[in-house]
Amino acid sequence: MSEPDRSSSNLEESVERRLAGLELQVHQMEGQIHQLQRTLQLVGDVQHFSRLRQQLEAGDLGHADQETARLLEELLAGAAGGLSPEALQHCPAAPLMIIDGLWLVNSGGRQGLSVQQRHYQELGGSRDSLIAQDLELFHRFSDQVGWPLLQGVGFALPTDLCVPVPAALDSEGLPPAGHLPLRCWGTDYGLKAANLLMARLIEVFAP
Repeated sequence: MSEPDRSSSNLEESVERRLAGLELQVHQMEGQIHQLQRTLQLVGDVQHFSRLRQQLEAGDLGHADQETARLLEELLAGAAGGLSPEALQHCPAAPLMIIDGLWLVNSGGRQGLSVQQRHYQELGGSRDSLIAQDLELFHRFSDQVGWPLLQGVGFALPTDLCVPVPAALDSEGLPPAGHLPLRCWGTDYGLKAANLLMARLIEVFAP
């Protein structure tokens, strides 16, 4: 190879190396920007849930339960303002994890969405039982966590629900593990919506 050809080849190799280096830098920067965007969104989400955090820190479980239901409805409500079962299937994981984390931290790990998901699966629950809308299994789960379901109507909660449910409290005045949150499970769609919510919790929290 002549000297001019060798110089030209070296120049091309140098340009290719620089381009490869620039592409790598751009890829790394895109990853950093994506991570920063997720971090900023998480900060915003945490601030959005500040009222729930304050209620839980104060031990105000009744209002914390109402706030949890309100937050989920706000998150999932469609254009008409209603909560559809389909929305539960696609509930974003981050808000569920924040809500769960707040309940866990302020209950010593006894209350939270992930605790409920774990109880359901420990009873033999799975995606298959949810698809089949296994009412008997869901009632066994409801009994374990002390939920006062109305009898003879599938899955429904009393309209005059008091949370935590007084009849479920133990001798120390504590609700059973997985008892809360509760109101977010009661919708106009009954067992169908409850099954879809549990299925989403399994997707988010199951190992």
